[in-house]
Amino acid sequence: MEKTVIALMTVIVMTKVLGFSRDISLSYFYGADGLTDAYLISQTIPSVLFSFVGMGIAASFIPIYTKINEHQGIKEANRFTANLTNIVMLLSTVIVVGMQLFPVQIVKVFASGFEGETLKIAVDFTRISAFSIYFTALVYIFNSYLDVNKRFLATVLSGLPLNLLIIFFIYLSHEVNFYLLSIGSVLAVVVQFLFLLPSIRKSGYRHSPVVKPAEQNVRKMLLLAVPVIIGVSADQINVLVDKTLASQITEGGISALTYSHRIVFFIQAIFVTAIVTVMFPKISKLAVKKNIEQLKDIVGKIITTIALLVIPATFGLMIFSRQVTELLFGRGAFEQDAVILTSGALFFYSIGMLGFGLREVLAKVFYSLEDSRTPMISAFFAMFLNVGLNIFLSRIMGINGLALATSLATLASTGLLYVSLVRKVGSLNTRKIVLDLAKSIAGSAVMALAAKSVFDYIAQSHSEPLALACGVGTGIIVYGIMLWLLQLSDVAYYKARIQALAKR
Repeated sequence: MEKTVIALMTVIVMTKVLGFSRDISLSYFYGADGLTDAYLISQTIPSVLFSFVGMGIAASFIPIYTKINEHQGIKEANRFTANLTNIVMLLSTVIVVGMQLFPVQIVKVFASGFEGETLKIAVDFTRISAFSIYFTALVYIFNSYLDVNKRFLATVLSGLPLNLLIIFFIYLSHEVNFYLLSIGSVLAVVVQFLFLLPSIRKSGYRHSPVVKPAEQNVRKMLLLAVPVIIGVSADQINVLVDKTLASQITEGGISALTYSHRIVFFIQAIFVTAIVTVMFPKISKLAVKKNIEQLKDIVGKIITTIALLVIPATFGLMIFSRQVTELLFGRGAFEQDAVILTSGALFFYSIGMLGFGLREVLAKVFYSLEDSRTPMISAFFAMFLNVGLNIFLSRIMGINGLALATSLATLASTGLLYVSLVRKVGSLNTRKIVLDLAKSIAGSAVMALAAKSVFDYIAQSHSEPLALACGVGTGIIVYGIMLWLLQLSDVAYYKARIQALAKR
């Protein structure tokens, strides 16, 4: 499992770097004008319209599939997969037809200010991008299918051809015809799914034309998915409120929140996504077998591991928020005022990084236990708290207040999820977890002091990027030494293994 997680982390870094390159390519060739806005909205619309269904699938497929496979066998589990696929394809057809018939009305909902040529292009792009929903749906289903069959690498690697093709079509559209932007994005999703096909066939899956919406397992999945969908709607409301308030506070506020949020979730994807991808099928299987003690042991280790990785990243982003922002975005039209605005939001978003990561883990544990109601309640708690804090803190701190509100609401809702999980399955050895968290915070504080000192010293006579690299490198070494000295439980385990190998 450890080797798989490390391999997935490596691929995720490559995929996310390509994702950043895609954004940079779009801004390089097209800048920030009406055409770019039309393209981005046309990509947002199918994503939002299908995200509710997609998140429901991502959360509920693995627990239901695992239960069917355990009690009824692989043949019935694959039949369930085929049935679900056919049902979702029919649902996707309804969405696609709706986007073909009412594109102007749909675009106006997402971008009421579009008029004239921008509106026309956005409508054309939206009609084209609608067809990506079919393949997005297939990717959602078969990513979960491959994960539950322990073919993790294929699902993560599929992001590479997706991003490469989009970058290629951004260039080609600039040279040939801008409509290739939208056509290329659809083809990229098609290729992403085709990339999965060899792994799907190797897993033994063969598709069948069964369509039974009222089938018992589909109904079970729907019952599990509905609260997830409702919870996703709460998250969407949070995003809407954040952007609405940001637009009222200052020009460029929405961009500052978007860019800083993207950096935070880039870090989270590296450290959390790989762990969650590997552990979700495993804990689902333990839940089906009612092996709660082992499930609790694994969850406790995951919490500690994520804290071990995310807490130092939090300290690092906080002390180097300006330098990181400038390094990633500080060029071209992204002037110093934008750097200051974005780095401030990044500082306060960073405070909630542990909450962002652990919330995803704890939600997956509840889904494994076929309980999607508790994460839904937590999502609505976070939504109401976030809205209240947004209104209060934005008046005092502006854009920074919106970022801080999101972080505080996320940490509070994560705490609620943890307490709810303890009530559901029993003690997770909270005392040990809290002690490990305290040690990680102490080690990160020393790391931050060392990294900042090295950065300040080198920056006096050399470039900031070089100073930042030296500071980060120093921080990693110091943090490793601190963990070794402080004896975190998991670090002590690995230390014992290394020492045992050294004696051989």
